[in-house]
Amino acid sequence: MTKKLNPVSMKKENKRIILRYLMEKGKASRAELSKETGLAQSAVWRLIGELEDDGLLEVVGISANIGRSSVIYGPTKSFVTSIIYNVEIAETLVAVGYLDGSWKVVDSFDTQRDFEKFKNKVINSFKKITKEYPIRNHISKVVFSLPGIVNYENKTLMCAPNLNWRYINFGKEFEELGMEIFIENDANLSMLAERFFSPDVKNSKVAFFLYFGEGIGGAILVNGNIVRGRNSAAGEIGHVSFCQEELERYLSPMRLLGTFEYAIGDSYAKNSTLQEKFHYLKLLWSEGNEEVRKVLENYIKHLAITLKNIIYFINPDVIILGGLINDIHETFGNLIEEELYKFLDKTLFNTVIRDTIFEDVPPSLVGGNVLVLEHFLRTL
Repeated sequence: MTKKLNPVSMKKENKRIILRYLMEKGKASRAELSKETGLAQSAVWRLIGELEDDGLLEVVGISANIGRSSVIYGPTKSFVTSIIYNVEIAETLVAVGYLDGSWKVVDSFDTQRDFEKFKNKVINSFKKITKEYPIRNHISKVVFSLPGIVNYENKTLMCAPNLNWRYINFGKEFEELGMEIFIENDANLSMLAERFFSPDVKNSKVAFFLYFGEGIGGAILVNGNIVRGRNSAAGEIGHVSFCQEELERYLSPMRLLGTFEYAIGDSYAKNSTLQEKFHYLKLLWSEGNEEVRKVLENYIKHLAITLKNIIYFINPDVIILGGLINDIHETFGNLIEEELYKFLDKTLFNTVIRDTIFEDVPPSLVGGNVLVLEHFLRTL
């Protein structure tokens, strides 16, 4: 016996195919959608009409081809899909995300180690944002990107040592917002963003994201899926021991920059962001500051050892470097790889090492919206 295909299920799946293509590509004509998705032109026309009626697609332009013009469609930006709280040790960045995968930073505040104070800041920020930006209750979500061990399914932060937060159920704590709450580890969200937008990650069997925040973190992707492990702690490379110390002690950008507060200047060190301090450190390095050069060379050596261990342990196709600092490979790539291949046979390993594609924003923030888009596509 052959199982009959459910027409309703087929239609939903075809809608998902069209929406995903437009989310990832940004925009396309009906002819391009038919060609790239393999769906019949008549089906594409009908489904686009239904998606427009649902408020999920809109006309974004006209393509003037020889002899005729084509209507260009894209995901709508008429409502917010996500309100994202990108929590780091010093600062929480707030953004809104849209159905087309884009985002807009709309607020920021100092992260409070006292969770009740942090909660109040989130609630005040949320009220302000929802007055200004339209949401759709069955689609829009609130997402927290967190620097620690996160149980995604239970919406619980298990541990964020640098904030001294433990066993906090964000779903319950923020029930009063009236929207579904998602939480995830910052490195995992960064990997989700890369998987959504980067062909090399999307097509990889194994990938690793090395996250540079105030501390150091990591995410593992195998066959397109984030590896979380039994206790949701897979990829937490900062807690791996190295020379009887946790790796975070050697690779934490905050610790690195703390070494140079005397060179940066007390006032600058206190009043500048992590990115600004790192930029200034690079400037001192490029100017030939001997003290800075010695410490950075030591940092690069430890980074190369870490990359070697990742390559040997999971043999990834690609390793992405990024987080709050997104130009480490651009700045130090030659030195990192020169050091790395002291330990590795270059002819045996061809792992791509690169910076994240998101230059001006933490990739975890982008990943917060991607998390919602992926959930929406699954439940459409």
